[in-house]
Amino acid sequence: MTRTLATTLCAIASLGPASEAHATLKLSAEARLRLDSYDNAQLIRGIDFRQELFRGIVGADFRFNEHLRLFGEIGTGQVEGRRSTAAANLQNDASLQQLYLEARGQVGSRELVATLGRQEFADGPRQLLSVGDGSNLHRTWNGLRLSAQGKSLRLGAFDLRLTRPRRGSFDEEINHDERIQGINASLAISADGWTKTSLDPFWFHTRKLDFRSGGLVGLDDRDTLGVRFQGSRGRLKFDWMLARQSGDFMGHDVDAWGVFAVQSIALSDKGWKPRLTSHVDIASGGGSYGVGTLRRFNQLYASSGYLGDGQFLSLSNLLLVAPGISVTPTPKTTLSFELGFARRLNEGDAAYAGGMRPYAATQKLLGHDIGNLLRIGASWAPVKNVNLTFNFERLVVGDLLRRAQLPSGSYASVGATIKY
Repeated sequence: MTRTLATTLCAIASLGPASEAHATLKLSAEARLRLDSYDNAQLIRGIDFRQELFRGIVGADFRFNEHLRLFGEIGTGQVEGRRSTAAANLQNDASLQQLYLEARGQVGSRELVATLGRQEFADGPRQLLSVGDGSNLHRTWNGLRLSAQGKSLRLGAFDLRLTRPRRGSFDEEINHDERIQGINASLAISADGWTKTSLDPFWFHTRKLDFRSGGLVGLDDRDTLGVRFQGSRGRLKFDWMLARQSGDFMGHDVDAWGVFAVQSIALSDKGWKPRLTSHVDIASGGGSYGVGTLRRFNQLYASSGYLGDGQFLSLSNLLLVAPGISVTPTPKTTLSFELGFARRLNEGDAAYAGGMRPYAATQKLLGHDIGNLLRIGASWAPVKNVNLTFNFERLVVGDLLRRAQLPSGSYASVGATIKY
């Protein structure tokens, strides 16, 4: 199989007009320092702590010619505070983050790309796929990705297995029990000076041996079929997505769905350039094990920053309406404010914190009101390659969580990132 894949890469790299070989080497580096502060973390009373997180990445991009490149990254993650209990994607002496071979070729007006090896992967809506941007070390996968890009249509296919990190040096391994396969596409519908839109259908098949759903942990074998409509029209930007999930969790049928709508509109292109923002997230919940069908939506590998790094909510059994506003006081500064109103859809299922962890006792109570999630963010890039950030989140518990005797909770972070 390895020989077949290597032959495929070489064949793609040989497509297109011949050119004189011109090898180049480009080095890169990233350092990120972040201070996190939690009060009643995950709404557990008295769990207050501070953490200092450091991420260091060095990379090398070796291009044999315009058709073939080899890319690699080595990373380290360090934690100060609760170090002994930190996961391996936070505390890690040294890790081979990425090492892949990429081949590019041209057939007519279409560009073909094949990527083989260890790589980051987030080709889809961030409500479902991300690189795990909240941790020190990103989530990485092992396998093959293929894509074909034309003038108005892009097609992609992939078969990847998760990298399981360890806390030592270069001791990560491939987790064959956690896999993602799929096909996606992007069709440009319109592209002019006023309107730019695309329609992006996708199918993901995920398999995870130790998936947590409700109070149980077991094999989740699931298909996610959906479509994404995104783009802009004048001052309006939008990103809408509909997804349906089917499959099997621990021998029980799955039938779940989610609807996610993100939009914003510019009020002015002068001064602070204020923009009204909003997102509406609806994800199904419910179902009893052994009886009927499980309707709890699986957020797959969602961006931790989408609903907040405080991890107060998951995209399951949820209705969240979150209006807000953002401004840019200077070309290098952005400020944002958002207030979300969260309710659960199904009273027979729990309300969920980040990572699909059910809030204690909520599955036994009636009511829908989870609470209100306040989010404030700021970023400043004082010089090239340097970015400073601030985030604050607070979930004020509603009637449901209050009757479950859960307190309100807060999360704040200050960070600095340097890239070269």
